[in-house]
Amino acid sequence: MSKSLLIILVLGAVILGASPAPAQEQQGPRLVPPRAQRGVVQSGQQLADLRRRVLELDRLIGLGSVARAESLLEDLAQHSLLKDELVSRRIKLAQLRDDHRQAVDLSREAVISQPLNAALWRSLTSSLLAVAEPDSAREAAGMFIATSPNARSAGMVAVELFQMAQRPRVSLGLIDSLRISLAEPRYLGRQRAVCLLQLGEPEESADEVVAELRYNPFNISLLRTDLLEEAYQPGRHQDFLDRLKNRAAESGSRTAESVLLANLYLADGQAEPALEAIASSFDTRSSQITVLQNGVSLSQELELLEDPRQRHATVEYLLDTMARMCGPVNPDQGLRLRAADHLARVCEQGLEMGALGGDPRQAVERYGEYLQLVRKVHPASQYLYSSQIKLAAYTRDELRKPRQAAGRLERMLMDLDLPTEGVALVRLTLGECYLAAGDTARGRTVLTQLGRDPEFREAAGHAHFHLARLDLAEGHFATARDRFAVAAMDNPAAPYANDSLELGLAIAEEMDNPSGGPAILQLYGQSVYFDLTRRPEDHLAALEHFVAQADLRLDPDDKQHLLERGRRELAEAYQEAGRLEDALAQWNAIVLNHPDGRHPALALLSRAQLFARTGRPEESRQAMEQLLAQYPDYLFVEDVRDELRNLP
Repeated sequence: MSKSLLIILVLGAVILGASPAPAQEQQGPRLVPPRAQRGVVQSGQQLADLRRRVLELDRLIGLGSVARAESLLEDLAQHSLLKDELVSRRIKLAQLRDDHRQAVDLSREAVISQPLNAALWRSLTSSLLAVAEPDSAREAAGMFIATSPNARSAGMVAVELFQMAQRPRVSLGLIDSLRISLAEPRYLGRQRAVCLLQLGEPEESADEVVAELRYNPFNISLLRTDLLEEAYQPGRHQDFLDRLKNRAAESGSRTAESVLLANLYLADGQAEPALEAIASSFDTRSSQITVLQNGVSLSQELELLEDPRQRHATVEYLLDTMARMCGPVNPDQGLRLRAADHLARVCEQGLEMGALGGDPRQAVERYGEYLQLVRKVHPASQYLYSSQIKLAAYTRDELRKPRQAAGRLERMLMDLDLPTEGVALVRLTLGECYLAAGDTARGRTVLTQLGRDPEFREAAGHAHFHLARLDLAEGHFATARDRFAVAAMDNPAAPYANDSLELGLAIAEEMDNPSGGPAILQLYGQSVYFDLTRRPEDHLAALEHFVAQADLRLDPDDKQHLLERGRRELAEAYQEAGRLEDALAQWNAIVLNHPDGRHPALALLSRAQLFARTGRPEESRQAMEQLLAQYPDYLFVEDVRDELRNLP
């Protein structure tokens, strides 16, 4: 390393000695304004202004504002003594424009006059990789490391450049040479393991992983991320898994090895082998901490998983692991509390994502047992009661057992540990369960009591919205109108506020509609009743009947807002049922029959999205262009423009 640096110094001295530049330039660039170059002495304020403009140039480059940065750079280029200082900025701008060939030319020209500038060698390496000249890039990377004041950090940067350029073989060679020159046999172990796996050396890669984790077990999260994002492909690296499994079974192995192996099995969607891999990782407190920390990371990433197999396997793994750590196998009370809190959180996530496996009924019973365990170990868990409410809602909606869900919620209200803020949510969900069970009398009683409670204003608003819909379904139209108005005005930011306002207006308009009136409201009320009682098939049939009858009875020359809303709800119900062509027909009817109504823009957007889903991009484009032309004041018009730009 010192010999190569000496050669560079000699080369630089020769180049600088042969340069015809004036002595002032040989001393390094100084910020001198234009008049100073013409022999006029400038004030310190003018010098500071010039420095400010250079800093502004750097900010523009950092923000990616190429056009403005180029304009400012050309202005600054009039100051000849800034020539060397602006070279690196010119190179960055060329790279921002993806003109890497120009960046290579600029960098090569610059390193002749500034051979000890490590930043220039780094830029040259990056651009040479971009123009597919890996051999030259390897030489430039060597110069970058040699001229850098910290060869170790420069080596990391150089390896990262080659990895980003998908050059694993060059990266591997560079790591091996740096290990020798730096006398660090474990230097960049994570990166070396990734390169070996990318190059088709699974067993050697597994050995590198084991060596890295035994040298530094705290690197498990970084190593896991590197493998999953860059090299490991689910279902295609069984040799790697087998080797890692054998090494993890050795007497001197670390818990981190077993945890990493379990994570890779989960990436393959295999919960059972993952649980077997960590079966012996609960013996010591340090092992349990490793498993718990990894479980927290997995639960945070759970919502980002797109593969259903991975989601289900991860949920099963986390439930079993956290439940085991809550049991007597763990004498540490602090760890038990943390594990119980995360167990409740995973139950909530599993319910939200529907990751309950092939038998949801059995899974619901198991989730109930897990939550009982959490209540026993950690009754103050912040996720316990929200998970129980979600479990009741899942039982009501997915298993179609509203009475069983209501019984679970009634027992929750008897729990003295239930937080005050949780009482309102339990009562609201309990009222919804009674309605879903068809017990409208008890549902009305619970929701009315909640609506009168001034302590729970938000939940009370939801209760009033449900009561207004129940009034509409039971034919109390004037009461429903007033309730909807109060609910909308009391909390305009609530998720139900828009529906409440629209339904209140629709009832008032329909009651004064010469061609409509209570008979039409009664037809619509049937669909509302089936929606409240969670009967989707009957709800869809009632909407179809309402739209058909209203289309025959109502005067098409007047604005029929209730019919328009019925068409919208019917289209959404068709979409939920997977009847996309029927949904398109209803959206089309809204656009044609209600052009001045409340939902034609939404109908056009929904049409465009359905066309895109069914592989008809040109029709999707036409629908969005029609929306922009006819309804430029649509609230979400910017989102529409973004979707239009993203169409193929």
